[in-house]
Amino acid sequence: MSDYSGRHRPPTRAERRAIERSSRLPKSFGPAYLIPTAAAATLVLTAAGATAAQSSSFTGASAATQARGALLSPSQDQDTASSLLSDPALGESAREEVAATAEEKSGLATRRQAASTSVAKDQGRTQERKRAARDKARAELAADKKAAAKKRQSASSTKDSTSTESTSSESSGTTTVGAQSWVKPLDNAVFTSPFGPRWGKLHAGQDYAAPVGTPLKALSSGTVVGAGPMSGYGIYIDIKYWDGTVVRYAHMSSFSASVGQQVAPGDVVALSGNTGRSTGPHLHMEIHPGGGAPINPAGWLAERGIG
Repeated sequence: MSDYSGRHRPPTRAERRAIERSSRLPKSFGPAYLIPTAAAATLVLTAAGATAAQSSSFTGASAATQARGALLSPSQDQDTASSLLSDPALGESAREEVAATAEEKSGLATRRQAASTSVAKDQGRTQERKRAARDKARAELAADKKAAAKKRQSASSTKDSTSTESTSSESSGTTTVGAQSWVKPLDNAVFTSPFGPRWGKLHAGQDYAAPVGTPLKALSSGTVVGAGPMSGYGIYIDIKYWDGTVVRYAHMSSFSASVGQQVAPGDVVALSGNTGRSTGPHLHMEIHPGGGAPINPAGWLAERGIG
């Protein structure tokens, strides 16, 4: 046998190992892995086939019905249920399921309708209460405005009213007092002190003795422009009469007319007293024509027939 191998020498051991490694199959394709994997796949397919074979024809119909029902609007549910129940291909159990599904959807629609109705009623009641509250507030505001207007009108009528002159009735001998008539400040007046200097100061009015609590009257129609306590005068009240004269009563025990109040001839406006710098219960009366400096009341009262 010839030892000549020519150019085709046999491969070395390292080259043979490299060739074997490159031609070797992965372990997952070997008998140890391939046979169990094929067996498991066969079992899965067999079980799936058995399950599909045991399924009734209604299963497919039910699934199709449910899928189709999901796409239907609520208004189409009743028609769909009726058509399915009349389908002769459905079994008894399929009919029961279709009927139950239709009943459930009908009940849900009823509950939704009831909830919507309840919400609408609640909203209506709330709006009605708000409307009633607004109407009540408007009515109260209108009543307040009407009362205020009536009060202003009454005050204006009293302020702007003209007096009727004092007239004598020959038949009865009675006297009617008008709004611009003049009356005495108190009944049964007892004159005690005149206008003029006293103890180095001006006694700016004249005094009338009167027990504490004697009613003091307004001389004519006018408006109260001041009232309250004042140093020296004690409790006082100032009334501005229709001719512009301001008359002050002082040393009173109390007053019953408030600032801004309209008074008429003879209205009781205060009670006599002994407050301030006073030597005994009496009325101190001052006359301020036009609201200016005081004058001797004697002449002013005589001109009005109440001196």
